Amino acid sequence: MKKVQRDKRDILDISIGKSLKYKMAAFAGALMHVTFFVIFVVIKLYTMVIFNIFSVALYTLMGALCERDNFEDHPLLWINLMYFEIVIHAVLCTIFLGAETCFFLYSMMTIPVAIYYLFLTCSNTVFKRGTVVYTLLTIMLLTAALLFAHFNEPLFFTHRYELSTGAIDLIRAINILFTTLLMFAFSCLFILEIHSLIKKLNLTNEQLNFTATHDSLTGLYNRNCLRGTLDELEHSDEPFCLVMGDLDDFKKVNDTYGHDCGDVVLRSVAEIIMNNIGENDIACRWGGEEMLIIMHGSYDECFGRVSNIKALINSLAIDHENSTVKVSMTFGFAASGEDGSISSAGIDAMLSTVDKRLYKGKASGKNVIIA
Repeated sequence: MKKVQRDKRDILDISIGKSLKYKMAAFAGALMHVTFFVIFVVIKLYTMVIFNIFSVALYTLMGALCERDNFEDHPLLWINLMYFEIVIHAVLCTIFLGAETCFFLYSMMTIPVAIYYLFLTCSNTVFKRGTVVYTLLTIMLLTAALLFAHFNEPLFFTHRYELSTGAIDLIRAINILFTTLLMFAFSCLFILEIHSLIKKLNLTNEQLNFTATHDSLTGLYNRNCLRGTLDELEHSDEPFCLVMGDLDDFKKVNDTYGHDCGDVVLRSVAEIIMNNIGENDIACRWGGEEMLIIMHGSYDECFGRVSNIKALINSLAIDHENSTVKVSMTFGFAASGEDGSISSAGIDAMLSTVDKRLYKGKASGKNVIIA
């Protein structure tokens, strides 16, 4: 069994806050529309110049407001504004400048962008409905714009602004660059979100596992989770020792100083045990003030570690309400090789042996190791 109480891995949180995600989208949108504004001024498409003034103002306002506490009270409003601004802008540019300029790519980008922000800030019902509505609406508007640009009927020809081949190539390159950067940015956001959720899930599972297998007060393993480990020891060829410790006169500590002081004593003793057993050893709160330690190694190695633990517990001086509380512990000790092998008696018999030795130590004056 792994010593979870010593495995305190840092959980790297690389998640990005919701307000920052809105701010990134807002200022990226503003920067893109400043670029479009310059392009439309140069080609003298003044309808889109006016539209882009509105777009820059919208995204700048959203970026300025997204850190306010009440910003997330109306997430659907901001998502709808972003969605319709992008779609209408893409449709108008496709109608005025033709499909070859690739403005229609932004319509395609609205679906993952809008769905991502719906998932981020809206309820599950709104997310499902919004996903369907945005997808169908985008497909219909994009299809209509592409058909309009393709057939190019004379009635509508006057609404199109003709560009040179070089200008079309330049605008197309800019749009492909922007949509590629958007796809990369939102792919990274998705990856970060998934990574963060996996980290949180793993941390939650570890916490649940720790709660199920550990004593909440001391942090030691609890008795219920130790059965499998004890069964494994019965078939082990490696030398090991069982140690049962019991705090001396613990009832007097509770009666004299109160249960809060008793809890401090238990935690302090548990910390000493955890910090002074081997890397593969296991400490368990067996019940009340009793603690069972499974130590791997020879008789002499394990007995030395127990002696050190006993000495450190004896040196404890816990301050409580202007009083000093002294602590001691009695131990029962048994090694797997005492009778040649434990297989003839079994692990339960070995537990019974350490328990009897513990109470023999209690009867002989306490604060001893009986082996």
